[in-house]
Amino acid sequence: MNDKQPLPAPSGLSVNAMPGSVNQVTFGSAGGDINYEIWRRHGDTVDWYLHATISEPLFSDAEVKPGQYYEYKVRAVLGDSVSEFSPSAVAYGAE
Repeated sequence: MNDKQPLPAPSGLSVNAMPGSVNQVTFGSAGGDINYEIWRRHGDTVDWYLHATISEPLFSDAEVKPGQYYEYKVRAVLGDSVSEFSPSAVAYGAE
């Protein structure tokens, strides 16, 4: 990927509530030496915030409460370049 090509947004974002109060976030990799920012909000009226930066297209969010609404979106980061955000995905924390 060169400086003239925009970073592709991660695709196929999926969030699954897992037993043990963990939300598993997965998405399609853009390939290469790219990091990903996981943005999260609780409920649809709370502001988005950067929750984690990862290097693989899989994240286990263990900071969830049962029954709580969580919405996630992801973007690729390479140096000073960032992609558009993926469409968001929602999960409710499981017990």
